[in-house]
Amino acid sequence: MMRRRISWLLSVLMLISAFVGFRSPLLFTAEAADAFRYQHDPLENTSAMRDIVADENAVYGFRPSETGSLKSYAGADWSDPEIVAKGRADRIAYHESIHSMYDLLSELESQGKSVEEIARSVSARRNEIRLEAYADDPAGLETLKKRNLERYGHEEGPWPDELYAQYGSWETVLEKAFSTNAGMDACLGLYDDYYFLYAAMGYVPASVTIELPDSVFCRRNSSVALCPVIVSDTLKYSVSFESDDPAVAAVDAHGVITGRHYGTTSVRCVITDALGNRTVSGPCVVRIRPALLILFVQLLRMIRSFC
Repeated sequence: MMRRRISWLLSVLMLISAFVGFRSPLLFTAEAADAFRYQHDPLENTSAMRDIVADENAVYGFRPSETGSLKSYAGADWSDPEIVAKGRADRIAYHESIHSMYDLLSELESQGKSVEEIARSVSARRNEIRLEAYADDPAGLETLKKRNLERYGHEEGPWPDELYAQYGSWETVLEKAFSTNAGMDACLGLYDDYYFLYAAMGYVPASVTIELPDSVFCRRNSSVALCPVIVSDTLKYSVSFESDDPAVAAVDAHGVITGRHYGTTSVRCVITDALGNRTVSGPCVVRIRPALLILFVQLLRMIRSFC
């Protein structure tokens, strides 16, 4: 399971790399800034909004809040296109530098390293990249170190063991190493570019579609399994099933329906994303019937298919 999650994470990162490409850090004119709108609304991202506030005067409509983790950047003039363009260019360079982490992840996976070993190496590399991003900006480097010192107790950033204690699994530590501060991306016009990453990591409401058969027949005291087709932009979700009348047909956590008594009811598939949002499928009508009647219905359907 963990190996599949690592392969999935690597696939997600490669797709992001392919789709994002290079974003030009050109200066924004006042007219362009007035016309700017995100396709995906950062206001719906509760994680991002803990660090930023909406500001109609800001170039991209958002600026760091004075209370969130980006408070050290709140004093900048986010309505100044030149200042924001410089920050955008630096942010793009930072995102591109993270590509080396993709290579590291792929290399370690090919060597058969454990999830813990991979997570330790990748998270350490993430700290190095953060510091290297300020190689030409001594003031910015000092701000980052101060922020790390206040938050983690040391300048270089969080240690792997601290991350493990926080998240409870090396798998999650690995995923978090590739996460990005969606709030800063929103302030710098990059939110849409990396939205796919926020969705994949479960930071925004998931887009989910569920397909179930319109109806199924089942004998009393027998079982039949539902096989829903689920399409989602995230793997951060749980699946459950609900029966309108468990006395007629019960359904377990795996979608296996068991006929209890003759009658008709409906079963639904429910997807719950990482933020607690529920997506409920349309009803699958479940008919509990005697075996001979089910056989007759199946024969009738077969005859009609040949007509």
